[in-house]
Amino acid sequence: LKTNRPAIPLKGRNLVFAEPTLIAEIEFRGWTNDGNLRHASYKGLREIQDNAAVFDLETRKAE
Repeated sequence: LKTNRPAIPLKGRNLVFAEPTLIAEIEFRGWTNDGNLRHASYKGLREIQDNAAVFDLETRKAE
């Protein structure tokens, strides 16, 4: 879905922003000290669930 605002602040010209519409199921062993996923593997796409544990990686890196 095309949108006028980026999800995260970006600088540049001729950019097209899209709103995320898919949720990926990712399995991982843990977090590294710098906030990245350790031993991550893609498990597939999933449906939106009200009580699902969802992590925003940009928010997690800021902690």
